Amino acid sequence: MPSKSILRHVVMFGFKSHTSKSETAEIIQRFAKLRDTILEITAFEYGDNNSPEGLNNGLSHCFLLSFDSLAARDIYLSHQSHVEFADWVGKWVETVTVLDYWANENP
Repeated sequence: MPSKSILRHVVMFGFKSHTSKSETAEIIQRFAKLRDTILEITAFEYGDNNSPEGLNNGLSHCFLLSFDSLAARDIYLSHQSHVEFADWVGKWVETVTVLDYWANENP
């Protein structure tokens, strides 16, 4: 791992068919607000899938969180606000995929 590398935490959701646009908007808002209570999150961004390839396997939204260290990511994972959000959002999420990686610059 390079000394200035950033730990990326990728979360992708596929919502249940009954999830409305307003519910999706609230989910995004609540996910983004985790940054207000979990100070270890150094960056947060999100977007919905617009790939024409058709390889999203039912996943429609992507969230990218950044951390400075594994310890910071681990604090996020066990933080009460994150645990409560994960429990709450399950009502609307059909599929979730999570992938973490150290961001590397071009070799």
